[in-house]
Amino acid sequence: MTTLLDIIFSQEVNSDFSESIIKNKQLILSIKPISSHLLQGTITVASSIVETIRNHITEIYQNYLHPQGLEYTNPPLNYIKEKYAEEIRECLKRFILKYLVIDFLQNSLAEQQIKIAHHPRLIQMQLLGEELLYTFNISYATAIELKDWKLFNFKSPKRKLYKDLDKQVENFIERETQLVKKQSTNILEDEDWVCFDAHLLSNKQEVVLETPNRYWMKLKTKSIASKFQQSFLEKKIGDTFISNSFPLSEEIHEIITAQSTFKVTIYNICKGLYFSLENFKRTFKLKTRLEAHRKLIEVFSYRNDISQRRSIIEEVFHLFFSRHRFEIPKHLILRKQEDILISLRKIPDYHVYKSQKDFSRNIESLAEKQLKEEILINQIAADENIKATDEDIRGYLHLFNGERLKEFVYFKPFSEQLEDLVAPLHEAALREAIIREKTLNHIIHLLST
Repeated sequence: MTTLLDIIFSQEVNSDFSESIIKNKQLILSIKPISSHLLQGTITVASSIVETIRNHITEIYQNYLHPQGLEYTNPPLNYIKEKYAEEIRECLKRFILKYLVIDFLQNSLAEQQIKIAHHPRLIQMQLLGEELLYTFNISYATAIELKDWKLFNFKSPKRKLYKDLDKQVENFIERETQLVKKQSTNILEDEDWVCFDAHLLSNKQEVVLETPNRYWMKLKTKSIASKFQQSFLEKKIGDTFISNSFPLSEEIHEIITAQSTFKVTIYNICKGLYFSLENFKRTFKLKTRLEAHRKLIEVFSYRNDISQRRSIIEEVFHLFFSRHRFEIPKHLILRKQEDILISLRKIPDYHVYKSQKDFSRNIESLAEKQLKEEILINQIAADENIKATDEDIRGYLHLFNGERLKEFVYFKPFSEQLEDLVAPLHEAALREAIIREKTLNHIIHLLST
């Protein structure tokens, strides 16, 4: 049985990005500089993994495909290997990419504190002999010379003084507190978040491949017809069950994920739907109910359709960028524009926005703004050694339990509609966004005290 547990990274990445190697027992990532702000990363997947997965896919084809003339029997393996060689090869590449490679790449870059400016872009998938190679372009940001920002004089935007706001917050806390008490604390229900792993099983129900990868998923069984999601209901932390599919990707539905069995183990739960005062206090380092009340005011107090919370964040970044002047390379901005456009195309009013006169210029300005914010926050996170714990993950996901609370979330992984994803989200991608969010809260906390 092939195992990917006990990852041991070599510590060979140099700060000047000379060619370097990061490896575990079955995957190797080689990184070399291509130009300023651009690295090339190549991940080599060991032949043992490639052969194991290829054999598994071939067996699936043999069991589920019945060509004309062989409707009532399983075709010979040699026939399947020859007839469907190209389909098996492409399925192999995509599955290993989603199941192993993406997490390994993200974890490796985070482990080495390489400040990426974008999510790595896949350039090529190539089968060389018995090894599988994935090549990525990795955009990175050069270091900023940070000033002693903890001494900056920061004036936080004030809340509106309407007494009705305090009443709204108190009613919100009271109502949500009563609803939270009615929830089961450790049993999974609809709208809860669940953390789990999923190990691929053979026809003999033996683990084909173990991975250290974990996923988070929002259970929305009332709105999403998914047997996989429904399998989690009424389960608890530590429970293990067998699933006949695993929706690893939103876009690609492979035969290997649709016709395989997976052993799923639940590791963590974050309750959905309602606001938890104690969870909220832990997330924002608040000691009393009064402090929590004042923090909640930030998303109840609006001025010119902008919440106090968003105004605080905008002022923080304005202060930092007035003290730190730096340019973003044009090619990084263009890449960010592509990411923004991909998100915008998913919303119903996209063509209305696109028809506006300044659409392209506004997208370019937004791309530059977001890049500067992410680069700044990434560097402060590295300087302050900020990590994302399991408690941080639960606290972050808890903020998606209501429209008001979502206003506290500034940095999101990939999708704007995190809670509406059908496919599970890789925990590595989630941690990247949470580290940024935790760093932003850390900055606001220090500047406001």
